Amino acid sequence: MKRIVFACAALAASLLIAEEPKAVPAAGAELLTKEEARDVEAVIASMFKAGFPDTAKSEVHSGKLLVSATFDPKDPPLPSAASKTQMTNANSPNMTYGYEFDGLHFKLADGSWLINLAYHFTPRAGDKVDASGAPQVDLAGLTAAAQAAHPFNAEKDATKFLEGIVAAKRARAAAEMTKFAPVTRFLKLRPDDLAQALVFLHHAGWADACAASLLVADQRARNFWQLKQWTTNELTFDPTGEYASAKTEEEAWRKTHPPFESEPPQTALRRALFRWCRAEIMVEAPEDALTTPAVAGAAAKALVDPKDPQDNAARIDALLAGVKLPVTPAKNADLAARLQSWEARPRRPRMVVSNPGAGANGSISIGTSFEAPVTSYTPQKSDFDALVALLGDERPTRFFDFSGPRVLGDNAWRALAVLFKKDPRTLAGIPADKPWTAAERKSAAGAFQKWWKDHRAEHIEK
Repeated sequence: MKRIVFACAALAASLLIAEEPKAVPAAGAELLTKEEARDVEAVIASMFKAGFPDTAKSEVHSGKLLVSATFDPKDPPLPSAASKTQMTNANSPNMTYGYEFDGLHFKLADGSWLINLAYHFTPRAGDKVDASGAPQVDLAGLTAAAQAAHPFNAEKDATKFLEGIVAAKRARAAAEMTKFAPVTRFLKLRPDDLAQALVFLHHAGWADACAASLLVADQRARNFWQLKQWTTNELTFDPTGEYASAKTEEEAWRKTHPPFESEPPQTALRRALFRWCRAEIMVEAPEDALTTPAVAGAAAKALVDPKDPQDNAARIDALLAGVKLPVTPAKNADLAARLQSWEARPRRPRMVVSNPGAGANGSISIGTSFEAPVTSYTPQKSDFDALVALLGDERPTRFFDFSGPRVLGDNAWRALAVLFKKDPRTLAGIPADKPWTAAERKSAAGAFQKWWKDHRAEHIEK
């Protein structure tokens, strides 16, 4: 969820079309206006104000970082399943895990590490971090070194890509890609890494970080789903989870929207960071995240659009309330509590390597298991009446989809969809293509509850 493999330079190279190159602004030319630079810096500052790890005065490393960490598997500072090696420790429940992380890393001033833009790790006594395979990056010479290592000219190497951009912005796009596509290759940055990388690199001292936000804007301009959540307050709701119209909707958008016009760089960076912060909140386990839900939530709320027309701050509050709910409710929990913990899909088993202790003869062994929490709820026909009664319930849940966090009533609709094997609204003649607002959810719940009184006998087994 946190990583989608893609590289700007690779994309541009794949669109190679031989053509006489046009004039491109010099690589060192100012790409941002003073106002844009000021606003981008304000976006970056908001992340650290919210509490993200401070990369000022940090060492920046790129490459393979080797980590050896000893800890109790019940309280992991890093995901134990991501480790390459595991070793028991005599007379201790602790295990020693060996990791290899290939990417961009920061050694912070306090001695902790921001690893692979994904984990914040503070070594304990006996832990080791080997950066010999991840040399330190000279930020003052980063842009020039990247261009020398991976020369790229957007006018020659990405002609088709540039043709898809509105004419008024092509020259700046060409200059920005020529300058920064080599950096993404040099640092092995993927699109879902780029926004947060710029934040940390800027604070660490890379002078070109703010201007590289233009690259974020050009990436987002061609991604329908990243733009969509900012163009409407509420999306439709599909309790079946199929979203059959999604592909058609995206195809229609692509036919009607070229040439593409990127968002202002400060807007693109802010919205990309909001998306990342939201993903940080939604991780399955604390060790999978760079920071805490509270910090990620505070940053996300600072990144919403002016006046927040999409109500994204409220969505973040609902998401934070949802992740506080237990993954596995108490055995005697009622239907509402089980529905609140019912997630979008069953969790994948995680490898857990543990130290079961010394055997009778003093031998030491390693225990390996694959564990996943039991799904908190499985739809049952005996729950029909109770589910119908909960359709309008606004309590938070652990269920979220593309639109964001969903409420208990939405999970009741999901459960009915499983039992009916179709969107239950279609049975009652309720339109399913309207934006799914709180008012619409309440109206649909009332309409279905009325329909249920008249049709209950048709669906309840005798």
